[in-house]
Amino acid sequence: MEQHPSYLMGFDLGGTKMLCGVLNSSYEIVSTTKKKTGDASRSEETFERIVACVQAALDDAGVAASEVVALGVAAPGPIDLRTGTLLETPNLGFQQFPLAERLSREVGIDVRVENDVNAGLYGEYVKGAAGRYRHVLGLFPGTGVGGAIVIDGKLYRGAQGGAGEIGHMIMQLDGRLCGCGQYGCLEAMVSRGAMAREAALLVTNGKAPTIAEKAGTDVSKMRAGVFKKAIDAGDTEVARLVDRAADILGIGMANCVNIFNPEAIVVGGGLVEKLGSSYLDRAAASMRSHAMSHLAAGVEIIAATLGDDAAVVGAAAVAHEHVRESRGGGR
Repeated sequence: MEQHPSYLMGFDLGGTKMLCGVLNSSYEIVSTTKKKTGDASRSEETFERIVACVQAALDDAGVAASEVVALGVAAPGPIDLRTGTLLETPNLGFQQFPLAERLSREVGIDVRVENDVNAGLYGEYVKGAAGRYRHVLGLFPGTGVGGAIVIDGKLYRGAQGGAGEIGHMIMQLDGRLCGCGQYGCLEAMVSRGAMAREAALLVTNGKAPTIAEKAGTDVSKMRAGVFKKAIDAGDTEVARLVDRAADILGIGMANCVNIFNPEAIVVGGGLVEKLGSSYLDRAAASMRSHAMSHLAAGVEIIAATLGDDAAVVGAAAVAHEHVRESRGGGR
């Protein structure tokens, strides 16, 4: 009897690491394989590592490529979603790289490429914190601030696939310079990178002793856990800095609530994982005090639950749905 494909795969492509998972048809992870991305400036070497990671994941799970319905890849940067081409990923060295086509040919599986933040929120929607809702926003403050949108159970990608850049909502016309080139973006005010730059000034002024001990003025060492240790140690100015970032994040949420009228906002990333409920509760309170009251009242602010697996699950789900739609709704 002919064997029907019964597995899915999801792949999260990052600047420092890549994670590949094999999932069953219920989007439950069977096994995962992690590899370092390596020299991200060499696109061909990175591609070879992607192929090796996929094959290792199949081997670890004891699954053949012929048993896999589809492989979804979550990737950063601008993407041509129709063709699965990575248009430009400066941290990975890809320029106009036809990832879906080449990877599908190499591993013998249908491949779909999705924006990594979209995939992360969709993972939380199909198998994580947002499963009870149909209208959901995702905010992921970390090095930057990622954003994504689910409307009526479907990812909203916009006219060119670039919807969800919530982190580049302009909050202050004469605000700080953002990496995108504009001034006063939400990302430039509340991301871990923005907080680290402020913390470096506090260290210089002798007002952040724990951060001085753990990281000095090196912003690259000011991870979310360092802020948590400083707050726990009673560093008042650091606590004030974090509270202000949470307040501003809440104002960004309020703007989104007024525009999209969501049922829930999922907040994830390292800052949420390390700073916990106090950070999230403060952001939620700020949202409720700034959004239109009748819209804010029913909005749930919830922490992401899938961690590193979110993009793997979401990418697999997106790829699975694409295959089903292309087959007219069948498997």
